[in-house]
Amino acid sequence: MARAAVTPSTPQGTWSLRSIGVIAFGHGTSDFYSGMVPLLIFYLVIKQQHLSPFLQGVAGFAWYFTSSIVQPLFGWYSDAHGRWWFLPAGVLLTVTAVGAIGFTHDYAALLALIAVGGLGSSIMHPEAGKYAAQVGSLRHGSAISIFQIGGQVGFGIGPALIAYLLVRQGGSATALAALPGLAAVAALFWAMPHVDARARAGVRVCAESAIAGGAGSSTLDIALLVGSTGLRYLTTAAFMTYLPNVLIARGESLVTAGQVVTAFLLVGTIGLFAGGFLGDRFGHRAVSFVSLALAVPALVGFFIFPAGAGMFCLLVGSVLLAVQNAPGVALTQALMPRNLGMALGLMNGVAFGAGSALVALLGIQVEHVGAAGALYGVAFVPFAAAACFAMVGRRRSSAAASA
Repeated sequence: MARAAVTPSTPQGTWSLRSIGVIAFGHGTSDFYSGMVPLLIFYLVIKQQHLSPFLQGVAGFAWYFTSSIVQPLFGWYSDAHGRWWFLPAGVLLTVTAVGAIGFTHDYAALLALIAVGGLGSSIMHPEAGKYAAQVGSLRHGSAISIFQIGGQVGFGIGPALIAYLLVRQGGSATALAALPGLAAVAALFWAMPHVDARARAGVRVCAESAIAGGAGSSTLDIALLVGSTGLRYLTTAAFMTYLPNVLIARGESLVTAGQVVTAFLLVGTIGLFAGGFLGDRFGHRAVSFVSLALAVPALVGFFIFPAGAGMFCLLVGSVLLAVQNAPGVALTQALMPRNLGMALGLMNGVAFGAGSALVALLGIQVEHVGAAGALYGVAFVPFAAAACFAMVGRRRSSAAASA
């Protein structure tokens, strides 16, 4: 079945909170296991195999490449030939691969399992993002927010749970962690046919696309949006990857480090919800620009203020970074109304993977200046991401005035 795309402005569209909830649940299940991966890499590469932070970053890049950068390819195929079972099948691949990671004892086997689990994530995300746009209708930004919140909650819980299990049971804890994922996959296989029927009921083909009331689409505009999101992902992935290094160097335990990473990710759900709601109300570009600019002083505060105040600043920075997520996806899908899956793949895939790829290079800097020094520099990156949105806004405003 090839499904036609629907734009955010489709007047006959339908809003189905239940269907969006199912999609968010699937997203959350997949990202629950994705969230475990960085801490598992740290545990296996640094704690057990005693390898370098550079190889820690390389393993992280292997995950981000297979789970993110190849997403547009699956999105392109999904737009033309998508099936409802792509979503639960992708989740199943991720759950089983992550469940086996704890039993690996060499670096090559770890990379192989990371690749399999990452491909499962690449299959799931474009299909889920397309469904979210189709059943979201007029409230496109809000629908994307709920979809993203599901992923963020799962992604945030994963590190804390796996840190606790690793301390209790060692690497074999990943098999125990896989059990709820297998149950969730069974539920998704049951629920997705109903979501598919609801999505098809509200879909129509649109001849033209519009971006927040602006003029026609532009490859440069899409590139700027992807670039901005990539820079924002670099910031989030860098903090997620190397916060354990910073905290353990400060004398904290592995469990505490996992809890902090979980808190950093979970509070981002506030920003995800706010971004979709505020973007629908005040404009996606303006909301993204302001939130990214304000994230910089918040993240810098983590390093310059005492422990309690610094931790508060870190969490505020996470919220502000997450605001841009849903508006960025909504803008890109509006520019690509017939390729919703590919648009999601570009934003959650290429942007996420390209930004996260720089984490591997950041590992070199960590070796020279330490994790705290490297992350302090990364805290200023959202300024560049905000500048990209400013350029998109200027180009769209100029085009609209000329029209």
